[in-house]
Amino acid sequence: MKQYVFLFRQTTTQLSEEDQKRRAEEVRSWALRQNKEGRKLDPRIMGQENYRIGPDGKGGPIGETGDEPLIAITFLEARDFAEALRVAETHPGLRYGVSIEVRSWAQPPPPALRP
Repeated sequence: MKQYVFLFRQTTTQLSEEDQKRRAEEVRSWALRQNKEGRKLDPRIMGQENYRIGPDGKGGPIGETGDEPLIAITFLEARDFAEALRVAETHPGLRYGVSIEVRSWAQPPPPALRP
């Protein structure tokens, strides 16, 4: 199995309390099913505080940069990238104004040995 991460971004869609509750229930059911299928989901919910610093050293809160805010990340295992995409396409959040970026990831390489 290979390592992947889903990066969840919230669009400008406004959800009612009822929709938020329904989304939470659907996501929980989806996650339980994915774990039962061996994908080893490891989710994290992002806090509200944020600040992005660009390559020019300038920055600001995400809302000021025009980017959709990153609201959650989930690490998971899948056989390959195509399977990770298929799993992402089944996530209930897509019906509630969330976009999902799928990326592979790996541990950083060990430091080089000095001669």
